[in-house]
Amino acid sequence: MKNPFWKYAFLTAATMAVGVLLLNVTFHALGLNPFREYEFMFMPVYFGLLVFGLFRYRRKVMKGYLEGWRAISFGLVSNFVAIILYCGLLYGFLTTVPAALEKHQIEVDAYAIALKKGAEAHMEESEKMSELLLGATKNNDRITPSIMAIDKFFKMGMIGFVIVMVAGLFMMKKKPESITD
Repeated sequence: MKNPFWKYAFLTAATMAVGVLLLNVTFHALGLNPFREYEFMFMPVYFGLLVFGLFRYRRKVMKGYLEGWRAISFGLVSNFVAIILYCGLLYGFLTTVPAALEKHQIEVDAYAIALKKGAEAHMEESEKMSELLLGATKNNDRITPSIMAIDKFFKMGMIGFVIVMVAGLFMMKKKPESITD
C-alpha cells in the first residue's frame, strides 16, 4: 500500500482483531467462558492496541503530531476493519472448536431454566411479568457460530466507537503554531 494512512490503519486493525481473538482463545483454554462474564474483557486489549497503532502512525508518518480528526478517522477505519476481521476469525474459531460455544449454550440454558422456575414460582404475584419471562424462555434458540459473530459485530461496533473517540482524543497532538512578529 502506498498510502501510509491505510497501511497503518489496516495493520492496527489486524493486530486488534487477532489480539481480541487470542484473548478469547486464552479464556477458553483456561476453562472460562469468554462470552458471558468475561465478555467485555476485550476492551483494555482493544484500547491498548488502538493507542499503540495511533502512536506508531503519529510517530512514523505524522512526525510526532496528529490532528484530532485524523486520529478519529484512523480509529474509525481501524475499528471497522478490526470488527470484520474479528468476526471472521471468531466464526472460524467457533466452527473448528465447537466446545467453546457449547459451554456458553449450557450456561444460557441453565439461566433459562432458572428463569422459568422463578417465573412459575411467582405466577400468582405478578402474572403479566411471569408470562413475559416464560415466553422468553420458550424462544431460547440454539446459538450458532454465525449468530455469535453477528452479535459480536454489533456489540464491538458500539463499544469500539466509544473507544475510538477516547483513543483519538487521547492521542491527538497539535503542531505548535509558529510565532511571527
